[in-house]
Amino acid sequence: MESFWQEVKSLLKTLLCFVIALMLIPLLLLSFLCAHFGNELSNYVLSIKYPNLTISKSKKIRTLIDTPKNAGVFHFLLQVEGNCDFERIKMSYAQYLTDVRDKTGMLRFPKLRQKLVPCWGHYAWVNDSSGFNINNHVLLSTHKYRGRPVTESNIQDYVSELATKYIPSDLPQWQVIVIPNSDNTQPYYILIKLHHLIIAEEEDLHVSEMLLLQDTHKKTLMTMSDGLSQSSNQQLSHFVRKPEHISRLISHIMHLVICRWQKFIYEFESLETPDGASSSIQIRNLSQLASLVVIILVNVILGYIRSRSMLKKLKKRSISYRNEVGRFQTIRMLLNRELEQKNLTWSVARTAIYNSLQPTNLAKVWTRFLWRLNLNHVLLLPYHIYCEFLAFGDVLIKGQTSYTSTYCARLHLYVPLLLYAQLEFFKILWELFQAPRNIYEVLFEQPTQELNILHKKSYAGRKIVSFGRSLNGAQLRTRNQGKFSDDLRESDFSLTCLAGAVHDYFDTFSEDTKVPNFLNTTCRTIDKGYFTDRSGDKSENIGGVVFLQLPLRKPDANHVKELHHIVERIRKQQIMIYLASIGQTKFSLLTSLFPHVITKIFINFFSYNFPITITEIYGATDEFQSAWGQKVQDVLLFRPPQSKTCLSLNLHRFGDKYRLAVMADTHLAPDHTIITRSFDLYMETITV
Repeated sequence: MESFWQEVKSLLKTLLCFVIALMLIPLLLLSFLCAHFGNELSNYVLSIKYPNLTISKSKKIRTLIDTPKNAGVFHFLLQVEGNCDFERIKMSYAQYLTDVRDKTGMLRFPKLRQKLVPCWGHYAWVNDSSGFNINNHVLLSTHKYRGRPVTESNIQDYVSELATKYIPSDLPQWQVIVIPNSDNTQPYYILIKLHHLIIAEEEDLHVSEMLLLQDTHKKTLMTMSDGLSQSSNQQLSHFVRKPEHISRLISHIMHLVICRWQKFIYEFESLETPDGASSSIQIRNLSQLASLVVIILVNVILGYIRSRSMLKKLKKRSISYRNEVGRFQTIRMLLNRELEQKNLTWSVARTAIYNSLQPTNLAKVWTRFLWRLNLNHVLLLPYHIYCEFLAFGDVLIKGQTSYTSTYCARLHLYVPLLLYAQLEFFKILWELFQAPRNIYEVLFEQPTQELNILHKKSYAGRKIVSFGRSLNGAQLRTRNQGKFSDDLRESDFSLTCLAGAVHDYFDTFSEDTKVPNFLNTTCRTIDKGYFTDRSGDKSENIGGVVFLQLPLRKPDANHVKELHHIVERIRKQQIMIYLASIGQTKFSLLTSLFPHVITKIFINFFSYNFPITITEIYGATDEFQSAWGQKVQDVLLFRPPQSKTCLSLNLHRFGDKYRLAVMADTHLAPDHTIITRSFDLYMETITV
């Protein structure tokens, strides 16, 4: 009986939070309108006051909290196999990035040549890029560090020292530093520094293009099962199961529409003759005329969308670009071009209508219609029934049938799909109903209030880095043979080792501040495609954010199980938080709802309570290829902590290799290296 009343109280709390959320919707809408028009007004005023600048319109969270002293500069470290040819690397960056132009002759990535300056609380791009020199950005460092050759023993200190140095403010905010090898048998390194606004505001620029990387095992074909059979070893990646049946239903419908449209085009559109000359189909009746009009309208709409999209890109690439053609003129030009290509005129339309209304043609049309009706529904009825029985037998015995045009095959395909899609839809509605309560509990009730040493430190804004060795996952499984399963995953073990490493870091300050039992962290995932894909949505490979209370103690079997239960609770409770953060990453949804001042207050509050961010970077293979032809042995990402977040832990798993990369504020030095050393030690020695 007590459990029943607990369920009732829980339901009432959920209902109360949902009602409050509904009541806040008008306020959020008003806040969105005020924020939107306020931002547009400030951008307009600044653009008038400073005509030589292009005001940044980015609404990313990093843009709001970015300052020149604590800039959101991402660091990438490439470990490249072979001899270091600096001139070839510099030529590749000029050829593929800084000098590349589009079909109109304009620079494809102009912001790589433009300076980034603060302007009344905003960032702005300097339009004049005449002073750009690639020699200021692609730099050759020395092969010695403090008098000793650069090797694996001192590369961390060398890279960390390079990371502490700001990119000069009078230069575009990106830099490539090549660290040559003193021994040809050893790899050399490339450190890339990249301001987040360059990627955010250059629509066509992907991270992979800045790194000049590609995947040597890139998939060429995709199947419908892709993304549904992901390995369960990833601790937080894919933790929100995509609506599988709704996606399949939409895919089937889209495939059906595309096939019907292609068939429609094949029957009524102009065809290419073998000699390449275009021979238009003669429009003789009203049916052909209507079909051609539909095709023309669709082509005009698609052409208009493409032209507006291209115009938008050209305006972003060059502030001086002016388009003399208006919207209606564009539509008229596209329409005239389609009419000319299809040879459709008023006289042709009148002739088609006149021919269709002639009594002889009307009789032919009705005769043909009645004949087909009788043929399909009377004469061929026994054959159709026979096919239905065959299809029904195949479905019963084999579970599938090759008679795809039968009603039985269609019912077998769409009835289960519709049923499961409806169940998923109702589940989504239930998650939306629970979302306000879950968000409130995750952000305000569940976070621990324990103080830790990170709350007591002040921060400079400069960054230092540390990274561990490449660890073999096969050896880890051999040492724990038979221990990993759905109840105790390998990914849970790696996260436990990371928690143990953070515990060791806090333990060094235990005399000043007690080691907390739990630590509030934010977690997100990044797919390997982030480093290799050069097409599609740039944010497609970036997962959502979840909030994890990390238990801190020495790793053991019980610790692994506890973390497993925490992750499973996150999968159930933080679905809407995960999806909302993806919406923020793709469309800046959350930061568009509130004025920037209020948003900054929220960010500072949560970054103080969640001082550590964990990023899981994963990929099925560990092979990369550079644009200049050399094999890249390893890639490390250092995501910069900003605002009051001071420690960024980046756990890489490419193929069967683990590697931890840490970026921290300089005031955490030199103890931040304890985290990487302890993580390597636990991963190589702990058994469960």
